[in-house]
Amino acid sequence: MDILRNYIKNKFGIDEPKFLEVLKMSPGAEGYLLGSLGELLFKEYVESLGYEAFRIKEKPEGGNNAKSEDARGDFYIRKKGNKKDEWFVVECKGVKSNSEKRSGLTKPSSCLTLLTKHIVDRDEHVKSIFKSGLNAYNKAKEDWEKKNKGAFPKFTWSKKNPGAGVPDLTSLWKSKAEIKKWLDSFSNKDFSENAYWDLTAPIRLLQTHMPSTRIDPITNIKSTGPLVSEFNILCVDLFLKTGKHEFVFVNSK
Repeated sequence: MDILRNYIKNKFGIDEPKFLEVLKMSPGAEGYLLGSLGELLFKEYVESLGYEAFRIKEKPEGGNNAKSEDARGDFYIRKKGNKKDEWFVVECKGVKSNSEKRSGLTKPSSCLTLLTKHIVDRDEHVKSIFKSGLNAYNKAKEDWEKKNKGAFPKFTWSKKNPGAGVPDLTSLWKSKAEIKKWLDSFSNKDFSENAYWDLTAPIRLLQTHMPSTRIDPITNIKSTGPLVSEFNILCVDLFLKTGKHEFVFVNSK
């Protein structure tokens, strides 16, 4: 481990124990390292599948806005041997480490409410999410058309699955009583914050974050989140929830 020891000494002027102490004090630093590690492992993974992968510069001169409008992700990839200028743009993300705590799932009663919503009451919940999104869309469209000419983008949400926040868990339990019986088989400490950190809690909540603010090129409406045109594939590293660097992929459209 001389390479690591020398790197820490030369880069930070401290020994390994002190470096580890500081690293544990800084969740942000750990997050940056996990993000970089996820990107490196993704590159190795797609190359093993026969793709070539080229890193899109993280911070070009002029910042993120200096990136190509249709390539604000992390990598260009294409099949090896393809000589055409045809690339997929991939955005790499990790998962939120504290999503369960922020969602109040450190109490079995809150877990029961969440699971019931996605199982017993899923149909009504999905309808509510879709209706809320449609109402927000219609309001934005009405406001925009009062001030602008042209065609407003169509509403494209699916009635069966309007977004990533409506998982279908209906095959797991048939009633609220069944869910409660399962939750009651665990102790309260199994739902503690430490249990989620240690990956011993009975459930995991997979969430990633897309905090960047963008302006739609058609409507000029500013909104939080990336545009679907900015990348083709979202790659999410599940390490913080599974203990393994394994990836799930989502088509941006």
